[in-house]
Amino acid sequence: MPDTSRYKNTDNDQRGPYILSDVTAPFCRPSLRFDWHGKLPPLGRSWRYSKRRTQALEAEGRIVFSDSKLPKLKRYLSEAIRPDTQIVEPVLIFKVESIVRVAMRSIALSIAENPSCLAHVEWRDLERVLREVFECLGFTTKLTRSGKDGGFDLQLECVKAGKALIFLVEVKHWLGSGKKAGQPVLKALIDIVARSVNGTTGLLLSSSGFTTDVINSRTEVEQHRVRLGGHSKIVSLCQHYLQSSKSGLWIPTSDLPDLLLHGTN
Repeated sequence: MPDTSRYKNTDNDQRGPYILSDVTAPFCRPSLRFDWHGKLPPLGRSWRYSKRRTQALEAEGRIVFSDSKLPKLKRYLSEAIRPDTQIVEPVLIFKVESIVRVAMRSIALSIAENPSCLAHVEWRDLERVLREVFECLGFTTKLTRSGKDGGFDLQLECVKAGKALIFLVEVKHWLGSGKKAGQPVLKALIDIVARSVNGTTGLLLSSSGFTTDVINSRTEVEQHRVRLGGHSKIVSLCQHYLQSSKSGLWIPTSDLPDLLLHGTN
């Protein structure tokens, strides 16, 4: 049972006593850093909900603005007691996601400061680390489910000169095994880029490098809008993230494609 003494109803809300909870998240997600009644999340944080969801919560009367003028979410005692409520489960899921993403951000910073740390990162975690890096740099991202990617692990989007650009990123992390990304991996990415809409570019990142046949197929790679990046590119992306987090400056979206592809083949 929750501590009911924390729940108040100072405005006679017909739904009963409630507590006010924070609606910001402890990570930088540009798509969730929008203006909310003249307020932005604190530096290094994002809103917990999308703009559409915040509007719905306001319409339901669940949002109030505190003395600091920042929005707060009403969480009702009745919802805390009822296990089948529709609001508790998303909050719990969000807390787990926040913990994971904060951990991935810490790993990215460790790689930036000491590249040898990359060798100790699990392959699936590296995909999550790079998602955090890309989002904090300014990309809109989508992480595919393990084994369900069909040739890529991350989908990135940004806008340049009014045009939406899509990047499909495949990550291979076999550092220390002696295995390198070869033609089968490259061909799978080329095939999916070829079937994608115009403005789509593929990026194959391999921490252990590439086989000779991949390196020798550079002309084919360029022809099919696919670029290659090795260990140094992965470290470089983490270092850009470190610099961005220290300075607190956002990278213009028009610069993101150049930043992403700089130093690739």
